[in-house]
Amino acid sequence: MKSVEDLLAALIPMLLLTGIVLFVGFAVTLGSLFYFRRRSFEKSTYKQVTQERFLKAVSDKGIWGEYLTTRQLEKVGGYGKFVMNTYIPKARGKGLTEIDVTFIHESGIYVLESKNYSGWIFGKEADRQWTQMFKNRYKQKFYNPIKQNEQHLKSMERFLEGTVGEEVFQSVIVFSERCELKKITVDSSHVHVIRRNNLRRTIKKLATVDRLTPAQVDAVYKQLKQQSQVEQEVKDAHIESVKSFTSYK
Repeated sequence: MKSVEDLLAALIPMLLLTGIVLFVGFAVTLGSLFYFRRRSFEKSTYKQVTQERFLKAVSDKGIWGEYLTTRQLEKVGGYGKFVMNTYIPKARGKGLTEIDVTFIHESGIYVLESKNYSGWIFGKEADRQWTQMFKNRYKQKFYNPIKQNEQHLKSMERFLEGTVGEEVFQSVIVFSERCELKKITVDSSHVHVIRRNNLRRTIKKLATVDRLTPAQVDAVYKQLKQQSQVEQEVKDAHIESVKSFTSYK
């Protein structure tokens, strides 16, 4: 009996030490990950463009998805610039529409709709709503992002009318790598539904011809940049209009 007690007395300090070492190792790993992720964010073009705070970005999956999307755009070769959260007049009706990311590149203008979703995604271009399904088979509907971005595209075409032609525009729906695009049907040649890790490859495939000069890229960037620097009241009004539209659907 005494030998068992002696063994336990010897093991307990070792187990405690092992636990402490594992905890410290986990804390250091987590802290290092946080540090490097924050440093990468602070040095990014996204940070320069939006002035978004890291803690807000990392806690908001929509903002973080936009940031990760722009990281992919930074790797695209050629002359290009991107603008975030642009508010321009709607092509139809009153009010403004907000565009997540616009990539202005020598090969064209890419209007991006960022969907930082997980699960399985099902949908057709003609459908009004698409379906997101999780591992537990729970399903939820969301408005067709192709139709959503087509409104953005038409608004952008009208806003830049006289500066560039309609042929330079591409609609790109960017989903997270955490999702799987199960059954997606796209009919229009200017529409692309992809996962984020395929964004750079997709643009490279489309960038076979230079449709814009560097001067045109700069001119469009200047126009759109002004539309991203709006007052908070404008942003709040847009959010309310989106809520009304969503509840109506």
